[in-house]
Amino acid sequence: MTGPGISRRGLAGGGAAALCLGRARPAGSAPAPQGARPMRIASLFPCVDAILLRIADPGQIAGLSRLAHEAEVSSVATAASAYPSVADNAEALLALRPDLVVVSAYTARPTLDSLRRAGVRVLEVAPQLTVEDSLTQVQAVADAIGQGTRGRDLTARVRAALDRAGPATAARPRALVFQNAGFVAGTGTLIDDMLQRTGFRNMAGAYGLHGFGDIALERVVADPPDVLLAGLPGPGVPSWGDRVLRHPALLKLADRMRIAPFPQGLLLCGGPVLLQTAPRLAALHRQVTGGRA
Repeated sequence: MTGPGISRRGLAGGGAAALCLGRARPAGSAPAPQGARPMRIASLFPCVDAILLRIADPGQIAGLSRLAHEAEVSSVATAASAYPSVADNAEALLALRPDLVVVSAYTARPTLDSLRRAGVRVLEVAPQLTVEDSLTQVQAVADAIGQGTRGRDLTARVRAALDRAGPATAARPRALVFQNAGFVAGTGTLIDDMLQRTGFRNMAGAYGLHGFGDIALERVVADPPDVLLAGLPGPGVPSWGDRVLRHPALLKLADRMRIAPFPQGLLLCGGPVLLQTAPRLAALHRQVTGGRA
């Protein structure tokens, strides 16, 4: 970990659950007066970055999380480049003069204490592990920033995308998702929920994995899934996903298992990110099944 808060490895592994958008609850100073719209919002949570960039007025965003600009873990790195990134550091946050800061369970306690003392309104997001919870989070953030209508519109768009991504056949190929740090998404995760919704069966359950963890490649070779998704960062960045795609033992399974790269930034968050994740998984399902039941 490179400092307080969430590290890149934390995002891609055990801490990835924290990126599955959760309920929001006030944590700190009293809420703004009824009807007041925050005009300087800072986010310490990459998944909230994606929400703010979809529904906030550009002038409302004072700063985004320190990982917002990193394409390896952010699905909105290009759009985020127009805004400063801020670390989990009270001095840096207060320099932005925010009237609302969105934090997570990983935010350092001294940071929260300093924000409270300064009278800054804080919204805390908690880990959630389903698509429905991620959509609840979208609306909670939207309401908190005075953009409730945009939140409802965004949620409706995501639901429509999920409906379109539903499988057209009864075939349920077995899938396994390796994230960039080598962690596997087991049952009880947002990725597991998305696999089910798009017609796959998460092979991690057969391996006995719940949540995020490690699975030895020997087990994969002995009982391979129909499709293995390897999370990849941006072009030219060495990754564990690259090693999966090129591993000799896995390549020998080419006649039994499809190995497919998948953008790492689409494996970590729900909400608006699902507008990209859902059609990609649906297309993969059609490729694997040939569109036949």
